[in-house]
Amino acid sequence: MLARLFKNWPLQRQIILVLGCTIMAVGIIAGELVREMETRAFEKNFSFQTQKLVAMLSATSVDAIVSEDRPVLDTIIAELIAIDPDVNSIEILNEYDEPLTEWAKDESSASGAELKNYSHEVLLEEESFGNINVVWDVRAHLADISEHVKKIRIYAVSIFGVLTLIVVFIINSLVVHPIRSIHSHLAKLQRNEPIKSLEVIASRELINLGDTVNELGNILELRKQKEIELQEASRAKSEFLANMSHELRTPMNGVLGMLNIVRSTQLNPEQKEALKIATSSGRSLLTLINDILDFSKIEAGRLEFETIPFELEDLVEDSTEVLAEQAHSKKIELLCNIDRNIASHVMGDPTRVKQVLTNLLGNAVKFTTEGEVIVQVEHVEGSSSANRIKFSVTDTGVGISEEAQAKVFESFAQADGSTTRRYGGTGLGLAISKELIEGMNGTMGVVSELGKGSVFWFELDLPAVTENQNDHIDYSALASTRVLLVDANNSNRTKLGQILLANDIDCLSHHSGKTALDLIRTADNQERPFDVVLFNASLSDMPGDVFAHCLAADPNYDNIKLISMTNVIEQISDLYPHNNPRISSQISKPVRARELLNTLALSMNLDIGINQDEPLQDLLKAKVYSRMNILVVEDNVVNQEVALGMLEMLGFNAEVADNGQEGIDELLANPYDLVLMDCQMPVLDGYETTKQIRQMDTELKGIPIIALTANAMTGDAEKCLSAGMDDYLSKPFEADVLEEKINRWLTEKVDALMKAEELDHSDSVKRAA
Repeated sequence: MLARLFKNWPLQRQIILVLGCTIMAVGIIAGELVREMETRAFEKNFSFQTQKLVAMLSATSVDAIVSEDRPVLDTIIAELIAIDPDVNSIEILNEYDEPLTEWAKDESSASGAELKNYSHEVLLEEESFGNINVVWDVRAHLADISEHVKKIRIYAVSIFGVLTLIVVFIINSLVVHPIRSIHSHLAKLQRNEPIKSLEVIASRELINLGDTVNELGNILELRKQKEIELQEASRAKSEFLANMSHELRTPMNGVLGMLNIVRSTQLNPEQKEALKIATSSGRSLLTLINDILDFSKIEAGRLEFETIPFELEDLVEDSTEVLAEQAHSKKIELLCNIDRNIASHVMGDPTRVKQVLTNLLGNAVKFTTEGEVIVQVEHVEGSSSANRIKFSVTDTGVGISEEAQAKVFESFAQADGSTTRRYGGTGLGLAISKELIEGMNGTMGVVSELGKGSVFWFELDLPAVTENQNDHIDYSALASTRVLLVDANNSNRTKLGQILLANDIDCLSHHSGKTALDLIRTADNQERPFDVVLFNASLSDMPGDVFAHCLAADPNYDNIKLISMTNVIEQISDLYPHNNPRISSQISKPVRARELLNTLALSMNLDIGINQDEPLQDLLKAKVYSRMNILVVEDNVVNQEVALGMLEMLGFNAEVADNGQEGIDELLANPYDLVLMDCQMPVLDGYETTKQIRQMDTELKGIPIIALTANAMTGDAEKCLSAGMDDYLSKPFEADVLEEKINRWLTEKVDALMKAEELDHSDSVKRAA
């Protein structure tokens, strides 16, 4: 109660208030005690004096009372009154209580009187002859007592008041002032202001407190110095990582870039296998570099996230496609199931989501020796958010023990010590993934049993975005199509069946080739033949090529379209050595939903708004690309060769400038459609070169400039954009990523030229006809 009452009051005011109240209480109590003591003393003395006086009166008046001599009695009373003026009234009674005489003051004199009664029996030889009743007015005596009490209170309050001031002064000097000094010292410490050592002259406790504050100040100063040193070390570390990233990515760009170029040339099987191993090793090394850089960013608290619209299904299928070759090389089925009720376009950070999903898929494929790996994307049941989406990666791999699950998301931790030796990796992937998911306000976990596989999952809020109707393809024309799905893998049949049924396509599925042939015959006899047979290269009871030749051998089934599903490392010529012409199309696994529906539509010659003449489009695109001029501004010879090789492989015309100044000279001398700009170069770096181009008064100031940099630290992209560059491409990069970036900034020009080429081709066809 008192704590609440005195809250936020200065200590000095609290002390004055408490002592003031104490002084008042002492004064009141002391006065009342004096009053009580003096009143008791007065009454005792008064009783004694009265008894003595009345006894004397009784002795002198006994004869007159016995003889009832009233004049004598009046004389005695008058003498008594003269002796004691405080007598208010006297009454003398005989033995029969009859009044013999009496006297009383007049009413005016008696008003306001404080009266006390006293009665005494008149005795003679122990025989009672009457009573004397005397009433005294004690008003004057009581007034004297009250005056005395008042003086006592004044003296007590004065003395205690002076003592209080002395106490307050002492407390202020020895307590309040030192506490204020300590508070001021602490406030300066809080504001990081420079301070001197605190000197406290007070009690031992406050001196100890002052010493503790000085020690705290010294600790904070040391911590401040340590923070400065750590910041300097962090800055040096960031610079080192940036330089290391640049130095590592530059040769990696040469290695992976050249491997990418070599892959497009004619190679024998042994060369292809060697190239595949080299490419896989290079990508693994790049993944390790990226893991270390991401971990460094997490440690420094520099992770950044973006929120942009992206197509969820494409992202998930792209992630599975990246691991498809590795999975299929181990005879592992890689599947992707996406809830058809989830919005196709959502808001979030696609780069980070894909990074996490790819990491989980990579781990699943790495630790699985047989069976399957399934990616499942679905709404979170019972969630308060309608946008909560759960991603899970299920594998049939080695599994994780309960003890190991507790530390699987820790940095540099793996299930056991032999994991690194057997499977490789830094032990950072899952730790980084968890940090990324939590950075996007999501959750991540694992469910696993040793020897039975694992399920790694994460949940994120990804709000739906209204789909652009121009990008929507209407597959309603496929509703009348009958499809027979033949695949030995139950999970794959389920997934593909869901895609087909979601688009109202009549679908029947089975794992057996022989049973499928019976189903085809039965449907034909019932005059409900299948339009398309979608079959896997490997069935439960026969190879896919045998199944296809069985159908091809019967002319009754000539109208049935055959679509084969093969994994990415299989070639159709390897699977079907007899080159069955009845196979109209081939789909690579894992099968994308959109690719499946497009392939069905093309096989059925249905017009759903997609381009069916891909060879012609490729030819026209090559002609358009050959008319595009791209300038590569790069000082590193290896990177020059990589960029030129990729651009030549894509069909673009390209020239090289060794530094920024040569790049400006080349732009002024010859027309170019786009510039690929390295950032770190001698003479004139990419940032300054871009600024000078943007300040030109010619049309060159608007030319698209894409940064090519080996830096991958936080802020590098912003630095490029702030210098005036349009986009950012981190080394090493693939040819398809380079093509995508170029198309993004030359879309209008490429589309216009494509339309012109299509018109020219159409006119040529008409003239030839």
